[in-house]
Amino acid sequence: MLYTTFVVSTIITLFIVYRDIDNLFSSKFVISYVVFLILYFIYFIITTAINMGKLKWFDIRKRIYRFITSFVFLSGTSIICYYFLEPTEIDYYRIFPITFGTSLGVVFFDLAFLGRK
Repeated sequence: MLYTTFVVSTIITLFIVYRDIDNLFSSKFVISYVVFLILYFIYFIITTAINMGKLKWFDIRKRIYRFITSFVFLSGTSIICYYFLEPTEIDYYRIFPITFGTSLGVVFFDLAFLGRK
């Protein structure tokens, strides 16, 4: 039910923003949607932490190694792409947060949805 609410609310919010609908209900709906997203994000963090606590140390160490490996690989790839596309300026403040979030999401994504099997 939570996932369905998320998908339906996202579609409605995108429609409101795309059509530039400006009335009291739409404004309250978009604000409520932002609050829902924040709470949804907190829920995923807590669920991931609880499920990570259920893992064995070997599995945690393996995930941390995969995270570091993917972060270094994605960062290096992004820096190389920036070097060839825009050699005058490499924006490290843009590269590192994106690669950090992507690596974190890829490695720990399943913990938010699935428990330990």
